[in-house]
Amino acid sequence: MRILVTGSSGFVGRYLVEELRANGHDPVAFEAVPAVPPLDIPEHIGDVTDPDTVRACLEKEQPEAVIHLAGIAFVPMGWTDPQKVMRVNVNGTLALLETVRAIRPDMRLLVVTSSEVYGRDQREEPVREEDALSPSNLYGVSKMAADLATLLYHKQYDMHTMTARPQNHIGPRQSRLFVVSAFAEQLIALKKGSGRSVLRVGNLESARDFTDVRDVARAYRLLIEKGRAGEAYNIASGRIVPIRDMLDQLCAHAGLSPEIEVDAELHRPTDRPLMLSIDKITQDAGWHPTISLAQTLKDIYDDLASHA
Repeated sequence: MRILVTGSSGFVGRYLVEELRANGHDPVAFEAVPAVPPLDIPEHIGDVTDPDTVRACLEKEQPEAVIHLAGIAFVPMGWTDPQKVMRVNVNGTLALLETVRAIRPDMRLLVVTSSEVYGRDQREEPVREEDALSPSNLYGVSKMAADLATLLYHKQYDMHTMTARPQNHIGPRQSRLFVVSAFAEQLIALKKGSGRSVLRVGNLESARDFTDVRDVARAYRLLIEKGRAGEAYNIASGRIVPIRDMLDQLCAHAGLSPEIEVDAELHRPTDRPLMLSIDKITQDAGWHPTISLAQTLKDIYDDLASHA
C-alpha cells in the first residue's frame, strides 16, 4: 500500500516509516521541515493546517492510505500556547479530513490522538474506547476534538476513518525533553565525568504506562492494514511503573549509584495514569506489545551512549 505519513520526521514517524517499508508498504513523507537525516522516501514539506498544501501532496502522490501523526505532542504546551496547540492538532486534522473527503473518500485514514482524551480521574475498570472522554488539560481537549471529528467523518460521510489513542511511548532517539531520555543522558554524562555524582530529577513517585515506540509503530501499521472504519483503538503496554523504578533500572544498566537531587523546576504533582483496555486492537488487528521495559531502557541508554 502507498501510505502517506504526516509528521514522518518526528520520533514516532521515523520508526513508522521503517516499519512500513519492512512490511512491504510504500511510505510517503509529509512534514513541516525537511527530515535530518533524510528519510530516503518521497518527501513533501508544508503546513498540515493548509488545505491547499495537503491537497497538492495527495493529488501528486495518490496514496491509498494516510497515517496522521503530525501535531503538537508536548502536553504542557496546551497551557503555555493553547492557540497553537488547537490550531495544529484540531485544524490540521480537519484540513486533512476535508481534503481526503474531496479527493478520495474511500481512502483508509488513521488519525493518532492520545489517551489524554480520557483524562486522569481514576476508574475502577480498565478504560475501553466506548467509555466517557473527560480530558483534564487543554492538550487533551485538542486531541479529543480531533478524535471525535475523525470518527464523525465516518458516520457523516461513510469514510474509512479510525483513531488511535496511545499512552506514553519511549525508545531510542527520543527527545531529551522526555523523562527517560533525560535520565539516560545525565547518567552517561556522569559516567564520563568525575567528582560528585548527582542526578537531577523531578517527582519519582509518579507512575506511567510506557510502550516501546517500535511496538507503537507496529500497532499503527496493523491498524492501517486491518482496523475497522469508525473505530477508536487504545494502545498501551498494560504495565504501570513508577518513575523511580525506571530510574533504578537505568542506574543498574549504567553501573552507577548517583546521589539523587530533586529539582523544583522539574517536579510535578504525583499522578498515576489510567489503565487502558487493549482488547479491541488485539481482536481486530492482532496487536499486543512484545518489547519488555528492561529492553527498551537498555536500548535508550545504549543508543545515547553510542552518540555521546
